Amino acid sequence: MSTPGADEFEAAGLYDPSAPNAADRLRLLEWLAGVGVDLDQLRASLTFGQLSSVASDRWLVPGPRLTRAEAIERSGLEPAHFDELVAAIGYEPIQGSPDGEIGITDAELDLLASVEQLTSLFSHDEALALLRVIASALSRIAEAAVSLFLADVESAHVREGGSEFELARTVYDAVQLVDGLGARLDPALRRHMLQAAERTRATTIDAVERFQYRYAVGFVDLVGFTAISRNMTAQDLSAFVGRFERTAHEVVTAAGARVVKLIGDEVMFVDPDPSAAVAAGRALIATFSAMGEGVLPRGGMAFGSVVLRGGDYYGSIVNIASRLADAAVPGELLVTTGLADATDDAFEPAGRRMLKGFDEPIVVRSLSV
Repeated sequence: MSTPGADEFEAAGLYDPSAPNAADRLRLLEWLAGVGVDLDQLRASLTFGQLSSVASDRWLVPGPRLTRAEAIERSGLEPAHFDELVAAIGYEPIQGSPDGEIGITDAELDLLASVEQLTSLFSHDEALALLRVIASALSRIAEAAVSLFLADVESAHVREGGSEFELARTVYDAVQLVDGLGARLDPALRRHMLQAAERTRATTIDAVERFQYRYAVGFVDLVGFTAISRNMTAQDLSAFVGRFERTAHEVVTAAGARVVKLIGDEVMFVDPDPSAAVAAGRALIATFSAMGEGVLPRGGMAFGSVVLRGGDYYGSIVNIASRLADAAVPGELLVTTGLADATDDAFEPAGRRMLKGFDEPIVVRSLSV
């Protein structure tokens, strides 16, 4: 099939020879056609304002999009189970999918078949639960990578007056980095699996029913962040959140503990060693205090039995630690007596506190940082 020319691009509404950017647009269209983007795909991309990214988008998910009926027939899965797997992995319709369809590709069918093998090891419901965790992690990685590229690369290109063609090539070159990424991440996944196995074996409470583990759990949040963020520009807010996330990970890791998640302006961290967890909590409060910017950190911690599921921690110990962070004043670390007694830190008695969700007051101790 021959590559379309300027007349065909103009007839398709893609090119205006009298426009100021006509030469750059024609160069872009010719390049896109040369890498296999047809006129229908170009028109659809222009409608959605994605002309500069259509080549990279097609490269990310190559191949024809199948209808649900075609995908079920090729996979050999029962329709209900196919729908469960697709929902668990978080697939949504993408450009080029048949109308009203998710648009599964053959490569994605191979993935679903591999996931199906999990049911030979786990129960049906637990296999789906693990798939949802994997999908959530992959979605977060993808969101982080795309938002970083848009803010750090694409926005700068537009501000500097870069051309459509240059932007398209930049985006296309960037997504090539995805090629082979899975294989390159394999050693890191294996390392994290070994670390997780060692942690859970060392902290399990019941050698038979392995649902409960003993951990120190901490939360540190920033008082005043909500009010301050209202007056920040989007760029300033993004920069502040970046500093907060980077600082949280660096400080907690340096103390020997581990970040579980970041929830807005709050960091949750754990460690089987209460002393390491307290060191992380103290360091977070001290470091965030030194950052200034009008925010005041405070924290809460508890030590005891937790339920570990889906990479997160649950139970009354977690809830107590979170509520203690809410009850602390800026610069204070409030902890349970169980945690204080397990460390050599000089905590002061802080009376009893009624915490939301608990019927009896909790005896607490305090450490000013």
